[in-house]
Amino acid sequence: MEELGIDTDATAQAAEESKPPQMSVSVERLGDVERRLDVEIPWDEVQGRLDEAYRELRQGVSIKGFRKGKVPRKMLEQLFGKHVVKEVAQRLVQESIVQALKDSELSPVSEPKVEDGGINEGQSFKYTATMQVVPEIEPREYTDVEVKVRPARVTDEAVEMALKMKQQELTAFQSVEGRSTEPGDVLLVDVMGKVGDEPVDHEQALVELGDPPREPVPGLAAALTGISPDEEEKELELQVPGEEGQPARAARLLVTIHQVRKKVVPELDDELAKDTGEAETLEELKEVLRKKLLEEDRERAMQEAKDQLLDTIAAKNDLPVIPALVDRHLERRIELQKALMGMGPDVPGLDEEALKERMRDDASDAVKKALLLGAIAKKEKVEAQEADVEKRLAEIASARGQNVARVRSEYEKEGLLASVRERILEDKTLDLLMSKAKIIEEESTDSPGSEPPSSEEAATEPQHAETTGAS
Repeated sequence: MEELGIDTDATAQAAEESKPPQMSVSVERLGDVERRLDVEIPWDEVQGRLDEAYRELRQGVSIKGFRKGKVPRKMLEQLFGKHVVKEVAQRLVQESIVQALKDSELSPVSEPKVEDGGINEGQSFKYTATMQVVPEIEPREYTDVEVKVRPARVTDEAVEMALKMKQQELTAFQSVEGRSTEPGDVLLVDVMGKVGDEPVDHEQALVELGDPPREPVPGLAAALTGISPDEEEKELELQVPGEEGQPARAARLLVTIHQVRKKVVPELDDELAKDTGEAETLEELKEVLRKKLLEEDRERAMQEAKDQLLDTIAAKNDLPVIPALVDRHLERRIELQKALMGMGPDVPGLDEEALKERMRDDASDAVKKALLLGAIAKKEKVEAQEADVEKRLAEIASARGQNVARVRSEYEKEGLLASVRERILEDKTLDLLMSKAKIIEEESTDSPGSEPPSSEEAATEPQHAETTGAS
C-alpha cells in the first residue's frame, strides 16, 4: 500500500472544480484528537473514471502504426496502465476527501495521511485518511469566576525616565567645524577590516563618543575621539577585548568618516515642555506624563486580570493537546524570534529542535487556551465583524503612520487577515468573560515613589496561538 501526503488546499481546489464522486464514509476515533476516515467509492464510479482517462489518453498519444485517436484500449492498458490507474486513484482521493471531511464534520489541523489499496478490476476503491482534528469542546465553569484587578500605579522614577525620553526625542545634532571630535559627538562611518580572522563590514554605522560609547567594534569610539573632522579616512589598529575570558584580538580597520555632529541636549525646563506641544511648564509636562503612564499601567493591570481569568477557566476545563497546532505555534514563535533578532531563515549553530523543546510546554498551554476561547466564542456566538477588522486595521495604520488601504492590501497579500480576525475574536471573548466574572478590585497599598511592577507584572499581552480550524 502506498502512503500519500495530501495537500488540503489543492484538494479543496479540486473539489471546487470537479463534482465529488459517489462514496460512503465512516469515521473511527483513534484518540482525543486523531481520526481515521474510511472512504469507499463504488466500482461503477471508478470504471467511469478509468474510461474517461483512457479516452483522454487516446486523443493525445501517437503510436506508430495507428492513427491518432484510434489506438486500441488493450494496447493503451499494456503500455500506460500502471500510470493511468495510479493517476485515477490520486484524482479520486483529491476529489473526494474534502467532501468526505465536510460530510463527517471534521476540522483537520494536520495534513491527512492517505493510504489506498489501489484500483482492482470490479472492486470498490477504498482508502483511509488519518489526521489530527479539533475535537468538539464543551466549555464549562467560565462564568461567575472571581478575578482580582490590581490598582494602576506609577512611580516618580518612571516619570523621570519618561521625561528623559522626551529630552532625547528633542535632542538636536549640529555639524562640527573648527575643532577635533570630543565626547558627545556622533559620527556616521563605514568600517571595513578584520578583528582577528573575522571580517568586519559595517556601512553607515553610528559611533557615539560618550560614556558608555555606542560603537560597532569595541574601542572604536575611543580611537575616533580627538581626531580632526577633516579626516575622511583613518586606518586604525585596536585590541578588541575577548568574550568570556578569551584573549584580546588584534583589529585592523579602515574607517571612512561621512559626518561628525555635535549632540545638543535641551535642558529640562519650561522651554522643553513648550517644545513638546503637550504642556507650558515642566511641572505640567510631568503631570501629563504621569497620567499617560498611569493609563498604560491601568491597561496592563486589566490585561493581567484577563490572563488570570483565562488561567482559572482553563484549569477548570480538560483540554486536549493537539500536536500539529503546537508544532505550528512553535514554528511561528521561532520565525518571529529570528525576525526580531535580524536573523535569516537558516541560522548556523542555532539548535531549533532544542529551542522548540524548551518552549513546548508554553506553546501547548497557549494552544489549549486559544482552543478554549474559540469554543466559548462559538457557544456565546461571539463574532469578529468586518467593522471590527476595519477598526483594528485603522489602529495599525495609525501606529505606522500609513493609510488603512495600504495596510489592508499588505495584510491581504501576506495572508494575515485571518490572524487579525482570530485576535479580535479572542479579545472580544475575553471582554465577554470579564463581563461575566466577579471582579474584585484590590486596594492600593502603594505610596508615590513605590516600586514599579515587576517584569512579569508588566507583561502587556498573552501568547496567542494559531488555531486554524478551531472555530
